[in-house]
Amino acid sequence: MQQVHNSDDWLKRSSRLTLRVRPGVKTAIARIAHDDEVSLSEASDTALAFYARAKIRDQEETLFVPRMQAMMRREIRSSDDRHLPFEIRNAIAAEQTRMIAADLYQRLLAKEGLSQEQIKVKLRKQYNQARINIFKITPQMTAMLAEYWQRIDDQADQQVQAEEAADFSIS
Repeated sequence: MQQVHNSDDWLKRSSRLTLRVRPGVKTAIARIAHDDEVSLSEASDTALAFYARAKIRDQEETLFVPRMQAMMRREIRSSDDRHLPFEIRNAIAAEQTRMIAADLYQRLLAKEGLSQEQIKVKLRKQYNQARINIFKITPQMTAMLAEYWQRIDDQADQQVQAEEAADFSIS
């Protein structure tokens, strides 16, 4: 349905605006108005509305990254708060297990006739090797981390595409 600019309703819902534009801009808008069979005023109104929406979208996109970062910080904090008690329990259980195993190992070595100094040296070497093993970044670990982050990125991309498709279908 074509909008009629001469109606009283349109005059009540619009504001008067006088613009100074370059001749090429005026010619382009006049050509578009002629091709679309609308008035120069209506074509200008559509062009300005499109420009305003584009500027607003640009501003929203500029603010998107900081808002997303803040949201991610809140989500990470929330996740940490949920997981922290379990991680503490796991750390306590792991330490209890380590202490029991170390005690049993010390008793076994003492039964075999090793001195306390020799036992301490063996336990220190095992502790150091455990630290090396835990913090060592192997090719397998690197590949696993790369795969994990790729899957996270793919899921995020799929979610963004789904949201964009939903937004597009609404407009």
